[in-house]
Amino acid sequence: MELDYKAIGKRIKIARIKADLTQEKLAEIIDISPTHLSNIETGTTRVSLTVIVSLANALSVTADDLLCDSVVKARVQFEKDLADILNDLR
Repeated sequence: MELDYKAIGKRIKIARIKADLTQEKLAEIIDISPTHLSNIETGTTRVSLTVIVSLANALSVTADDLLCDSVVKARVQFEKDLADILNDLR
């Protein structure tokens, strides 16, 4: 199974924006370079499990939230995403 790093990066970026954090601030919080975080968000680099956990903790989301399309039993997250999209349309 291949992970979709672009999709993971997109979800990280969305969570970062919702948390009202800049790339620089989030990178500082989890002790990585802003360049590395930028590469993670664009999907141009692989992200380690350690960094995923650090990001999830810093962004107050679950690792499942960030990895939902890579996890077979992630139906709850997809349902939540769909509900959020539908609520935004109202």
